[in-house]
Amino acid sequence: MPDTAENCRLQAVTPAQSPTASITPTAPPTPSGGVPIAPRSRRADYLLTAAVGLVLPPMIMAPLGIASHFAAEGRLLLASLFLALALAVCIASQWFFAMRSSLGGLVAGLVALAVHAVVLLAPQGAQSSPMPWARAFIPTGTLLVTAGVLLGGSWGMRHARRSGRADARLAARLALADRARGVTPAAPPSRRRAHVLSFVVTATSVPGALLLLQHGYAELVGPGNGSSSGSSGVLTALAALVLLALGAFFTGRSTLGARATGPLLVLAGLPALLHGVWPAAPGAARLARWLPNDPTGVGLIATGLLLTTVGWGVHLARHQSRVGELVGLRNAETVTPANGIARP
Repeated sequence: MPDTAENCRLQAVTPAQSPTASITPTAPPTPSGGVPIAPRSRRADYLLTAAVGLVLPPMIMAPLGIASHFAAEGRLLLASLFLALALAVCIASQWFFAMRSSLGGLVAGLVALAVHAVVLLAPQGAQSSPMPWARAFIPTGTLLVTAGVLLGGSWGMRHARRSGRADARLAARLALADRARGVTPAAPPSRRRAHVLSFVVTATSVPGALLLLQHGYAELVGPGNGSSSGSSGVLTALAALVLLALGAFFTGRSTLGARATGPLLVLAGLPALLHGVWPAAPGAARLARWLPNDPTGVGLIATGLLLTTVGWGVHLARHQSRVGELVGLRNAETVTPANGIARP
């Protein structure tokens, strides 16, 4: 009889009472009908972000080009308003891509590249555009900058999503080890190396690309499509595109580089922007020597805005994926015992 009572007592122990129940992995929860819940389809996210990506490059380029046109005329207030409009478009699009899918950034970058190819194939290059602001603004290289930053940022956002989910799983394992008796939890891995590497790569590649665009790019997109410079202009543009994409891609490792370099580029472009109303602005003459194809500084400011907003969007995507993965892991910890009553 004592053995029978002891066996009954052992059989009555539920997973909640077992000391190893919290360590062993559990299956995903199922509804009361017993059929597993299928994951939400992301087809709508892909279609919506792709549609936004199709119209994003002109929505960015138009306010920036008009701002450059007004800055050249000394109408600083209107130029500032259109710069603010471009910033709002960049913020809204990156927020949407972070919440939905990074496919939108990839589509936007490819569309910008396609438009750039059309400019190169046009007989008069940028001068074939019917819009006056485009004829003056495309030689600054901002169209190529937009393509490179959006392409690299989309891949960086995709990498950051995966890293966010991996961080969540690691945090769950560390929390589980912390609750186990007799186990000393390990410290989470340091991200200092990723921060330093991101800053070094972004702070060198993006300004380097901007300097490359000052050598032969204006002739490449001008009348004759760079016939005087030959293939060197094309190679220079390709090298600048790779550097821009590389700098934006490293946001997937850490957004420190983009969020530090972007505001610095915006500040660096302010003297040229103020030159129309403040001819003696400090640094304007030196900036004109370094960036002769961007006399108003709007191209430099646009690069900073794009880089900053892409970094913010990638950071948001990483945080969102981490939170979502943690919620899924907490839901997976809910098990259903044999009596059919779910245990929280």
